[in-house]
Amino acid sequence: MKITTSIPKLDELLEGGLPVHSTVLLFADPLADAATFAQQILSHRLEEEDVGIYLSTNKLPKDVENNMYKHGFKTQEIIFIDCLSFTLKRKSDAKYTLDEIITSGRPAWEKTKELWKKAIQEEKGQKLAVWDCLETFMGFVDEIIEFVKECKKLNEENKTTSVFILTNWGYDPKDIERLKESFDLVIDLATVSKKLMYLNYYKVDHKPAIPFKITLTGVTLYIPKILITGPYNAGKSTMVKALSETAVSIDRLGTTIALDHGYVEKKGFACNIFGTPGQERFDWIMEVLSRDVWGVILIVDSTKPESFPRALEMLEKVKKENIPFIVFANKQDLEGALPPEEIKERLGVPIVIGGSAKTGENVEKALITLFEEILKRRVF
Repeated sequence: MKITTSIPKLDELLEGGLPVHSTVLLFADPLADAATFAQQILSHRLEEEDVGIYLSTNKLPKDVENNMYKHGFKTQEIIFIDCLSFTLKRKSDAKYTLDEIITSGRPAWEKTKELWKKAIQEEKGQKLAVWDCLETFMGFVDEIIEFVKECKKLNEENKTTSVFILTNWGYDPKDIERLKESFDLVIDLATVSKKLMYLNYYKVDHKPAIPFKITLTGVTLYIPKILITGPYNAGKSTMVKALSETAVSIDRLGTTIALDHGYVEKKGFACNIFGTPGQERFDWIMEVLSRDVWGVILIVDSTKPESFPRALEMLEKVKKENIPFIVFANKQDLEGALPPEEIKERLGVPIVIGGSAKTGENVEKALITLFEEILKRRVF
């Protein structure tokens, strides 16, 4: 049995969601926002009418609530285990409160464990429990491993799925490996640097890595750069505008002479889109724009098969080795448009999606299809 998370693509990778009553480790690089990742899962489980428990050793309950509110997450009825207010000499309204200074070492570790067990045992119903900032107690790594093993029985007896957050501040790799092995499931949240840009991704076992960013709506799949290209008057600018919340076109007398740019954020994914000019005298711009591209949408005018050779020429100019691409057979709403299957055969390409950038037909489908192709092949 699985419980869903609402994290884009994660439930699919896990074949339905987190294993029920399991112990889950979110193992994060310092630049990856694991707390918001876990809070989105918690919010979703609250919406599914589970009981939500949140323990944090480095955040006050109000700070957790403020962050969740900022992203539109559900915060009502969260049961907090407040492990920080006593240290800061602040009053706490949390149902469970640590009465020990959090930096006191073993006394704090022992009492925090007891509060965790108490909350899970006392609260009734199906539960998701989040332990934020496990690194506070990494000085007791052997005891953490034993505690995680205890939690497996605790979870089964008390209908609880537990999620632990651990940020890797350069701990001994051997300790990390042993710790990971003690959990039922490990989700790695990592960061790669690409030419002065940091990109987060998550990964489960040996399955494809999923790039993401934290936006105002929470965890969002993110592709930094997608290129839209095609012959003159194929509909590239219209496609960029149809897909984007915001779009800018550098044109002259209605013809793109430099680039189109748009930003898309919808249905759990986001990307930057760049559109190339279609005329041959601007091919040098097209080659510049194709640098560091993650995927390509080739736009063709379905009513003008005579432009197909130019379309294939443009595809070869921008498509690097193993870069995913699809073809969007535009202007399917016009008389004389060739059907997508015939265009696919004429071009000799694997994926052709018919639609209309002008009416919006299948423009999102085209982008989502390209996303899927990118996620299948992208290696971090």
